[in-house]
Amino acid sequence: MSILAISAYTLWIDRLDTWQGAERSSRNVLTAIAQDLTSDLELLDLSLKGVMEARRIVGFENLAPDIQYRLLFDRAASVTFMGSLLVVNESGGLMADAGPVIASRDLNVADRDYFKIHKENNHIGLYVSRPFKSKIRKDDFSIGISRRLSRPNGSFEGVVMGSMPLSDINQLFKDLSLGQEGAINLFRSDGILLTRHPFDAAQVNQDFGSSPHVQRLLQGRSGTFESISPIDGVRRIISFERLDRYPLVLTVALSVDEIFATWRRKALVLGVLTAALCSAVVGLTFLFQSELRRRTRAETKLRRIARTDDLSGLPNRRGFRETFEREWRQAIRSGSSLSLLYVDVDWFKSFNDQYGHGRGDEVLRTIAGTLDASIRRPRDVAARYGGEEFAVVLPDTDLAGALIIAESIRKAILALGIIHEGSPYQFVTVSIGAASARPARGSNGSYLQEASDRALYDAKAAGRNCIRPPAADEIGSPRRHLQDMIS
Repeated sequence: MSILAISAYTLWIDRLDTWQGAERSSRNVLTAIAQDLTSDLELLDLSLKGVMEARRIVGFENLAPDIQYRLLFDRAASVTFMGSLLVVNESGGLMADAGPVIASRDLNVADRDYFKIHKENNHIGLYVSRPFKSKIRKDDFSIGISRRLSRPNGSFEGVVMGSMPLSDINQLFKDLSLGQEGAINLFRSDGILLTRHPFDAAQVNQDFGSSPHVQRLLQGRSGTFESISPIDGVRRIISFERLDRYPLVLTVALSVDEIFATWRRKALVLGVLTAALCSAVVGLTFLFQSELRRRTRAETKLRRIARTDDLSGLPNRRGFRETFEREWRQAIRSGSSLSLLYVDVDWFKSFNDQYGHGRGDEVLRTIAGTLDASIRRPRDVAARYGGEEFAVVLPDTDLAGALIIAESIRKAILALGIIHEGSPYQFVTVSIGAASARPARGSNGSYLQEASDRALYDAKAAGRNCIRPPAADEIGSPRRHLQDMIS
């Protein structure tokens, strides 16, 4: 065991070092990409804000077109990755543009999600759209970064939007070495996949918001964890970070198989050597354990036989006594109640005389099964006390609870409908004595057994097929001492 423990510890430390190295590497790559992307977004957002500020200039509409253009798009000159910068009116029609020349001046973007969201809400602020195929750059996927234009009275005036081609964003990732199954993902804060590296157009614009994997990304600010990607099913170490001031989450994911490939080879060599060194010891250990199990099974079987009644399958009187004494001590320690039921089959001798002992044994087995089925908690125990008498130990049960259980047992046995012509009830019935105590330290459980036994005799004297709790007795008697402890 020492050899195995040392080998396992060595492998675990080596694996932990490998994990931490991969985590540091992915975090460094993630930080660098996040900084570049945040910087680019800030420049584009400044361009959007520049358009909004220009349109708020008093008399802007009366200025010459070239002056309007410079006021609107002066800041856009420094944004090298921008696909286009559009200003559209409240109906989605083009009002002005910067970036690539638009051949068609009748461009309308009223069907775009960034236009609809700003038109319907005046509190969105910066909005990042889902990927779309550009109407300007044919078949080129882009995402739109947009802000709402509002009139002085707050009504919707239009939208200013700057597009970022996904091909330009992917240029940030192309020179990174992440292994054959490494990946970089850019999610929107609602779980929409905007782009990923390596790029796959079929995966872009999918909603992974319901995936537990992506939910973990969206709920934290940054972190690292291991998970199976919902995109391609590869298990990876995921480092993620939410971009400052933007509803975007960037992840760098390294394949677990690739990270631990070298470690697995080392583990295989060390495992083979350890297995060879320990094989003799393990073989002897198994032989010893086999013999020990055989002896333990034999001893357990003997103990079970010694405590089990052959006829009913319930614990016998010895098993009952051990159970009762154990629960009595437990009740003293916990200060809880302990209840005891004595159950006696009514007119059983006459049943044996009339129907035979074989039929009597069958009835006892049936009643034993009914008793066992009537107690549900793991510590409740039913036992055969002797002859036609049974006992039920009920830990953590007061007298009221014991009486409820006793009544359910009485009814269940009566419901068996076993014919007994020698009984005035014409069916097999039982009488039950019930008692309960909250044992004090130093007390003896015989008082509870005596009270249950006397309660059983009271039930027989009352006509049988009934339940009786302990009756009050003279002061100073053992029964009276027990009555002071009754729950």
